[in-house]
Amino acid sequence: MKDFFHTHNFRMLLGTIAVLLAFMLYSASMDGTLTASLFSFVSSPLERVSTLAVNNASAAVEDATVSTEDLQAEIKKLEEENQRLRDQLVDYYEMKQKNEQYESILEIKQNNKDFQMVSAAVISRDPAELFGGFTIDQGRLSGISVNDPVITSDGVVGWVSKVEATTSYVTTILSPETNIGVISKEKRESGVVSSDLKLADQGLVRMSFLTAETKLEEGDIITTTGLAGIYPKDLIVGQVKSLEVSDGGVTRCALIEPYVDVKEVHDVFVITDFYGKGEISESTTDTTAQDNSGKESSENSEESSKGDS
Repeated sequence: MKDFFHTHNFRMLLGTIAVLLAFMLYSASMDGTLTASLFSFVSSPLERVSTLAVNNASAAVEDATVSTEDLQAEIKKLEEENQRLRDQLVDYYEMKQKNEQYESILEIKQNNKDFQMVSAAVISRDPAELFGGFTIDQGRLSGISVNDPVITSDGVVGWVSKVEATTSYVTTILSPETNIGVISKEKRESGVVSSDLKLADQGLVRMSFLTAETKLEEGDIITTTGLAGIYPKDLIVGQVKSLEVSDGGVTRCALIEPYVDVKEVHDVFVITDFYGKGEISESTTDTTAQDNSGKESSENSEESSKGDS
């Protein structure tokens, strides 16, 4: 141990202690200026690093805020553009629908130049209505009146049974209230089309007053006769689906499948005027007609209805 105090290391330790004591005494005599300078020398880089980090963080937050605002603005812009495109799509479908209606009107008018028609859209249906009746968006102000025939380019739909200023109610061909005088142009056999609840549920109507020797066959096309002045002549009604025997085999009837699915139709035409409207012709069947208002069409009529026979 005594040898340690004589070693070179011990002398270096003493020298280091002496230097430190001298530095401390000098610093005290200088009011800590040197210490502060040394501390400042050491801490300044750290402060610069800290300040830079804080500034960068603030800039990042600011950039994030700006980016969020830009993103929200872009989202709003895209939503507005999407709405504009949806509006254009709606306009396109409306225009397409109108063009299809105009084409249908043109086709019907070319074949029936005497027709005056109003196009209409189905706006409501009563779920409790078993025969497919519906309301359209045209009424008295458009020239529509009770008993006006309602059709599509595919055939007969029904007739106007109630009229308001801007709407009308359509009773369809499936209703028992509807009776239409019809004929098979090919076989030259005529009858009256009507329906009932059971047939309406199947989407069918019945052509009655055929003779037992009828030559009608499945697939024959049935059209209107126009005899009672309610429906124009030659409107397509449907085609024969099958034949049945009625009245104990004395007469027969045909089940007719209408060309128009009245429970699914969306757009129709109301025929407000045509050549022969209201004029009653002599019937070729055993029955004569009574119009939809219940007025008799002949003093000798044996059958009356609210349709056209």
